[in-house]
Amino acid sequence: MAKRANGEGTISRRKDGRWQGAVTLGRAPNGKSIRKCVYGKTQQECREKMDLLRQQAGKKLDFKRGTDSLAVYLQHWLENVVKLNRAARTHEEYEMAVRLYIVPYIGHRKLAKLSAQDLESWQASLVKKGHSDHCRMRAIRVLRAALNSAIRNQVIQFNPVSAIAKPKVVSREVQPLEVDQCERLFAEAETNRLGDIVTLAVMTGLRLGELLALEWNDINLAEGVLSVRRTLVETNSGLSLKEPKSRAGRRVITLGRPAIEALRNRRRKAIEEGMDPKAIPVVFPNTIGTHQTRSGLSNYTWYVMRDAAGIGKDVRFHDLRHSHASFMIAAGIHIKVIQERLGHSTFKLTADTYSHLLQSAQADAVERVDELFRKPDEKLVAVK
Repeated sequence: MAKRANGEGTISRRKDGRWQGAVTLGRAPNGKSIRKCVYGKTQQECREKMDLLRQQAGKKLDFKRGTDSLAVYLQHWLENVVKLNRAARTHEEYEMAVRLYIVPYIGHRKLAKLSAQDLESWQASLVKKGHSDHCRMRAIRVLRAALNSAIRNQVIQFNPVSAIAKPKVVSREVQPLEVDQCERLFAEAETNRLGDIVTLAVMTGLRLGELLALEWNDINLAEGVLSVRRTLVETNSGLSLKEPKSRAGRRVITLGRPAIEALRNRRRKAIEEGMDPKAIPVVFPNTIGTHQTRSGLSNYTWYVMRDAAGIGKDVRFHDLRHSHASFMIAAGIHIKVIQERLGHSTFKLTADTYSHLLQSAQADAVERVDELFRKPDEKLVAVK
């Protein structure tokens, strides 16, 4: 039997090979100790379950000295920091990273004793399990944020994450569609119930969440403008409407002819299916008139139209937004205008995202400047 420190309980190996942990969680009104047991395939799993039991029972955690396990600290951080200060979707993403990629490997380690060597072994274990560089980098970012919080609260003095080598994550390069591909998609929009959302995405650059949150009172077809006020967020608890993350996300979009025509077609379809815009405010609703989910939109609209238009399966709905940006760059639109139209929070974000497209635009700009300095006889030769 492995004896733990006073009050931490005991762990023992059972005859069936499993590990059993017993922990005291206080006393009942009659004075008897409240003792619970947990079971696990490994001793480490038992420790983690016992630590979580103590936390759930409201037992005081000794974060000040860092003697509680990393698993217990991360649970505390998720519930008392992330959940209260970050979006619900962010909390879910962090919780998944903690549950799948951190706690099973190093959750048993004491917070104060966590070292760079522990983290290097953790990363090596993730590699052996076949997890991608992107997955490992996401787990590192979550752990770094959690330990930075521990530093701010003076629980630890140094963040060991800063001492380990980070995996090199190659970002997926933006792959905008060509004009003829978009035209094939526009042709498919007529026969698909919500197909006009694809046309609107190409011609406005709106994100999918912004499109699914659109209501008819956000749109003024007479003036050709659209207001982005909300985004549709999906979490494990369901759908909800949220304001854009940044002030730049809340914006007014000028609509061109194809976008206006797409919205008129969508309104006509809504009326034909008994969803008059005066009664059903959602522009792109599901079949019962409420907000459509991302998966529903993908399965019944995007994938269907993409396949029918002969476009590769690696093209995502989000690439329609990138396509809008590429068309504006090709048209010589100033990058600041593109930033405002896309709702990017910073100029740098827009420039970094579309740097490779801007390079070709620069080449075109140089050619135009050169044209200004050509001598008359050189211009004549160029014309011939």
